[in-house]
Amino acid sequence: MPATTEEYLGLHEAFEELGATTKLVCVFFTADAENGIHVIHWGAALLEPDRSFTRPHSEQLLVAPVPLE
Repeated sequence: MPATTEEYLGLHEAFEELGATTKLVCVFFTADAENGIHVIHWGAALLEPDRSFTRPHSEQLLVAPVPLE
């Protein structure tokens, strides 16, 4: 499912300014105020010739449990 948010479109502009050979490392996570971070991934992102992004490498990181107060 392609993302079409303003932030996503801004990534395209940033990549075009930096050049197609620029490498980008991304960190993706989900979280909420009550439970903290649920899951976290890091990986590389590439801007393809068709102007879409691909993630050729992605790895899930361990999330340390946070004791509840």
